[in-house]
Amino acid sequence: MDILTELERRLIDEALERIPEEQRRVPPGVSGLDRDYIWDPTTQTLITRNEAFRGGLRSMKRGPVRSPADRQKDREIAQDIRDGLSISEITMLRHTARERILRVAREDGLEIAAPKPVAPPRRGKTASGNDEAITRKILALVDGERSLTEIARLAGCHKDAVRLRRDRLGLDIPAANAKRRSAA
Repeated sequence: MDILTELERRLIDEALERIPEEQRRVPPGVSGLDRDYIWDPTTQTLITRNEAFRGGLRSMKRGPVRSPADRQKDREIAQDIRDGLSISEITMLRHTARERILRVAREDGLEIAAPKPVAPPRRGKTASGNDEAITRKILALVDGERSLTEIARLAGCHKDAVRLRRDRLGLDIPAANAKRRSAA
């Protein structure tokens, strides 16, 4: 609690003496402000009848206050938008919702960059390497006796790659299970 010095108290008293007695006090139940406040039980807020709004009611309730961490994240999102990142990139980078990014852009008057074009998949390449090179290796290993699994191991590719070429090219490759059954 602040303590008034003698000089401050004397200055206050002098200022009060210059104001007429009837203007010094506010009657009980009346606000000292120039607005007429009313309690609205439905919204649980104070509302005012303000002449600037042509006698309409204006809510005095403020919106939700964001935490410092939320404000910091909004600033980071705004900077990402200024840096030219798209919505999907910001979503992945900041782990946030699309609606939040759009709200930050709208509040800051920023324009969000268009999504980056995705390069079309390259033809001729598979997960295991060049498609034609794998086919040549498989064709060289097909002799009618090697199993599908053995050809895949020797060619350095997956069994599905060998199976795909067997079906597509009509190759004579016995299944691994058929070889085991005949051995038993």
